[in-house]
Amino acid sequence: MLEALPQILIFGLILGGAYALASLGLGLAWGIMHVINFAHGEWIMISMYSTYWLTVLFGLDPYFAIPVNIAFGGLIGFLSQRHLVEPVLKGGATATILSTLGLSSIMIGVTQALWKSTPRNTPNWYVETALGIGPVRLSLAHLMAFAISISAITFIYLFFKRALIGKAILATSDLIGDPEVAGLVGIDVVRTRTLTLILAGVSTGVAGTLIGTFYYVYPYVGLTWSLICFVIVVLGGLGSFKGLLIAGLIVGVLEGLGSLALGAAYGYILVYAVFLLILYLRPRGLMGRRA
Repeated sequence: MLEALPQILIFGLILGGAYALASLGLGLAWGIMHVINFAHGEWIMISMYSTYWLTVLFGLDPYFAIPVNIAFGGLIGFLSQRHLVEPVLKGGATATILSTLGLSSIMIGVTQALWKSTPRNTPNWYVETALGIGPVRLSLAHLMAFAISISAITFIYLFFKRALIGKAILATSDLIGDPEVAGLVGIDVVRTRTLTLILAGVSTGVAGTLIGTFYYVYPYVGLTWSLICFVIVVLGGLGSFKGLLIAGLIVGVLEGLGSLALGAAYGYILVYAVFLLILYLRPRGLMGRRA
């Protein structure tokens, strides 16, 4: 068991980077707009299916699907905000939860009708190519997922910190700014909310592509990813990019350690146990802001 520990720890960290990117869109919607998107996992699922079909039907390298999934994810975010979330925002959190839960059910039903429940793996040579670092061996698909995930998170972080529109979006958040004051100084609050969900969709487009290179896709896989992302967002703390990244890495490592100690079927027991312990000690998460 001890001989496998370096492999488990490093693989967990690599996987945790992809987990963090997968959770980013949920964190943006929840932390900035107070919208809990129950269709978040299905957004990831759609990008995974898109990657699969573009690879199978057109023979594309799966990473060439990233621009397509960015556009598709942004469109999903735009349409969801304009026609699903914005009309019910005044109804509070319950209304947005129910509306996005409805979207989740529709997306699952449509994919089930189109492609049945058969798990599908995107054919690619990246996942079959292993690179050795001392005693540790990692697939190229996982390494590329980590590198692209960290790059994407860094890019979006810098966008919010340095770009004027990014700062405007943060100003409309109850958690970080003040939407009423933002409106008084001329910021279009509705437009910034739309941009927020577009960014959330874009991030799921990238994440779904990366995950699709090493993880199988089927109509209910979004439920698995939604649960993982909820744990990471809450554990990291709302409104914190650093907390999100740290939480993703922690979950990746804990999943590996849990699988090593308890078996693959029970790997998440350790994740949820540590999750509950940290929330008991720090209810706002590791680096959460006080609302």
